[in-house]
Amino acid sequence: MVAGFALSLMVAVFGGAMQTPEAEDPTRCEQVSATTFLLEGPVTEAMADCVRAQLAPTTTELVVNSGGGDIKQALDIAERLEPLTLTVRVRERCYSSCANYFLPLARRLIVEPGAAIVLHGGADPLFLQGQMLERRERRIRDIMRDAGVDRDEAEARYEASVDGLRTLIDRQQAFAVRHNVGMGWFLYREEGDRDVGRWLTGRRGPKPHPFGWRYMLVEEPLIRSCLPDVEIEPFQQRLEAEFIDNRERWGRFRRAEGLRSLTLECAEPAAG
Repeated sequence: MVAGFALSLMVAVFGGAMQTPEAEDPTRCEQVSATTFLLEGPVTEAMADCVRAQLAPTTTELVVNSGGGDIKQALDIAERLEPLTLTVRVRERCYSSCANYFLPLARRLIVEPGAAIVLHGGADPLFLQGQMLERRERRIRDIMRDAGVDRDEAEARYEASVDGLRTLIDRQQAFAVRHNVGMGWFLYREEGDRDVGRWLTGRRGPKPHPFGWRYMLVEEPLIRSCLPDVEIEPFQQRLEAEFIDNRERWGRFRRAEGLRSLTLECAEPAAG
């Protein structure tokens, strides 16, 4: 009961990592050939179970087409893929947790024509501090009201959720160190930032409306600086022609509160 509620609260707290500006098809996970593995659709427990059951050690190419999903499950999948030497191919989209935790695994990254990479944030320590720890009493009262439980049970559920969030933050940091990922890749905007987080430098695109933005379209300067160990095939010209200059796609992305990364780069290419 506590574990289940902790997971649901983590989803609520880090819900931004689970929402995407485009519709999602059901999860598809398949060992297409001895060398190619496909991950398509939302990142879920079912996808993680499938990777554990089906991934062949002969896999050298990972094809992704996902709007992201659960941070824990994405890290579980990434850790299962880590021993492999992979070419990662982005087909259509790789958003949120897909971008955060699958793309850094690539030895070589190919962004197919028409495809886009979008960031939507990772496990943020400042968010945990500000939204969970400093508002502990309010969170506990909310649990008592919403779940209809007494204070002892609400406190137990709250503490379980905080422990779960801390674990995700620690796992993300360890993952970043192992793969030399700039922390701006996960924390492109931290809790309380109106512009971009302290882990990035450079100029971003204009906000879609005066109240803010939610998604960041990844352009070459950002991904090359944040993932310095990944060999990245050039994709900027195609991205501009097929996404940014496409009135329908760009309009939909802007309405979902997205903006361009433009010249933004990770301020510290190697996480430590």
